[in-house]
Amino acid sequence: MGKLLNPRGMKGELRATIFNEHGSALKMGTEIWLKKNEENYFSRIIEDIKMAGKKSCIKISDCETLEDAERIQGAVFFLSRDGFDPIWENEHYLVDMIGSRVLDENQNSIGTVKDILPMPAQNIIVVETGENEILIPYVDAHIMLFDEQKKKLIVKDVAGLIN
Repeated sequence: MGKLLNPRGMKGELRATIFNEHGSALKMGTEIWLKKNEENYFSRIIEDIKMAGKKSCIKISDCETLEDAERIQGAVFFLSRDGFDPIWENEHYLVDMIGSRVLDENQNSIGTVKDILPMPAQNIIVVETGENEILIPYVDAHIMLFDEQKKKLIVKDVAGLIN
C-alpha cells in the first residue's frame, strides 16, 4: 500500500508514499501492517491520513513522538486482503495475481507471478521462470485472461520479453 518516509513535525506524523491513492481503502480507523527491513510484521491503526501525492502524511497509533516516527521511518505498510474495498464481479486486484501460473496463448508454461511493480506508465508483472525473472507490462497488448479461481494468467506476444 505504501512506504513511510521521514517524520513530519514532533507528534509522530510521517510523510508517506501511497502506491494507489485513488480509490484507496486507507482511512482513519483502518488497521495496517508494517514491516521494516527483516523485522516481523506489526499492526497499527491509522489515526489520521492526508492524501496529497508526494506530500501525503499519516499518523498511526503508538507513534506519538519524533523518536517514535524515526524508529519506523522506512517501513512499508500493507492492508490485510479482507480490508480491501469490494469490487465488481469481473474485476480483480492485481495482488490477486501473485502466485498465479503464467501461460502463453498456446498454454505453454512461462512461470509464476512473483510480484506486481507499480510504475508511472503502467504496472509491471514480475514472472519467475526458474532461475530468471521476466517483466511483462500489464497492458492489453500482453494480457489475455486472468482466471482468479484457477490462479492462471494467460499472456500473449511476449516472445521478445522472454528471450
